[in-house]
Amino acid sequence: MTSFPLPARPDGSAVPASDKVYAKDSAIEGKLNGWRGLFHQKTGIGYNRHGKIASNHNLMVERLSNAGIKAPYIDCEIMGQRTRTGRGTIVVMDAFDPENPKPYEERMKEIEHLEAVTFDVQDNKLLRFVRLAHSKINSIWEEMNYQNNRAGEVIWEGFVMKDLGKYPFITNSRYISPEWQKQRIRW
Repeated sequence: MTSFPLPARPDGSAVPASDKVYAKDSAIEGKLNGWRGLFHQKTGIGYNRHGKIASNHNLMVERLSNAGIKAPYIDCEIMGQRTRTGRGTIVVMDAFDPENPKPYEERMKEIEHLEAVTFDVQDNKLLRFVRLAHSKINSIWEEMNYQNNRAGEVIWEGFVMKDLGKYPFITNSRYISPEWQKQRIRW
């Protein structure tokens, strides 16, 4: 257990992202094959998903300290740790304040000024995930799969389906956040 929040940890979904259960009350975003990071802006410390100071802490400080995000915690995916693609790129997944919980739409307004991630993930960028159209999930996966095949590695792992309510942080790295589901698509 930690005295501070840890990044939300999605649970494996029993149904695919294209299922009607995710059509209205969920925000679907891409899932990249990076390392999760949580940057605490007040202390300037970058943590891994286990609550330990991250090995890529300096990169988080460099990219996120002056990113113009007001929320004290920034949840992100750091690329180039498991893949050659996207080295040095941080993709912001969410930003939240446990003392002032906000719904999904309001949290996304805090990061909308960042450049949106594209299927072709570039190196050394600060980007943000975008909400994907439920009706296009199958064709989006085809493009993700194309990028994986083109690169010869798993860049895109699938989808995260987020509940539209408050950010579901955890305080123990063994816990999951059932409000977020993931669909991992095997390559």
